[in-house]
Amino acid sequence: MKNPWMPMFFGDFLANTMHLSASEVGAYVLLLGHAWEHNAEVPWDRAQRIARIDNRNWKKVKEKLRPFFEDIGAGTIHHARVARELAHAAEISSKRKAAAEQMHRSRRASASKKDANASHPQPQSLKKAYAREAKQANGNYRPSGMSPEQADYRSPPQTKSDNVLEPIPDRPQPKANPKLEALKQKARSKRKAQSETGRHP
Repeated sequence: MKNPWMPMFFGDFLANTMHLSASEVGAYVLLLGHAWEHNAEVPWDRAQRIARIDNRNWKKVKEKLRPFFEDIGAGTIHHARVARELAHAAEISSKRKAAAEQMHRSRRASASKKDANASHPQPQSLKKAYAREAKQANGNYRPSGMSPEQADYRSPPQTKSDNVLEPIPDRPQPKANPKLEALKQKARSKRKAQSETGRHP
């Protein structure tokens, strides 16, 4: 199904169908659905069957619904609003398709570029690799970031450090708070008295 859903603007729909009965509104909705599925067109000779109206009421319903459609000849009627919405849906679909194709093209180009870079290193990378190999061959290669750039570098240092390690001072003990100690003693006495009372009823 090319267009699986049809937009319904109920404000416009209700404003334009206030004069129709319930059966006429139902017939109109069925004709709209058929038009949406068939390029905004309805064959007039089959409109009664599409609208599901019996012979007794079709003449009256036909007169009420005919102004909503345009006669384009060959026994076919056309709904302008449905045609506009179909064109709009086709435009959106076309834009989404173009965007998806562009995205896939970009991804393919990016993937092929990465593959090319992986198989062919960049010239700058080759220069760095050749320079490293030359240093290794000469015997004076030293990885950068591993040691200071000094000719007489030694690890550990040749001279002993003059720094004297001082012991960490003991943490001073907090001063006793007499009020707090009195409260603690009172609480202990109270707990002891309660436990003795519970033991000797």
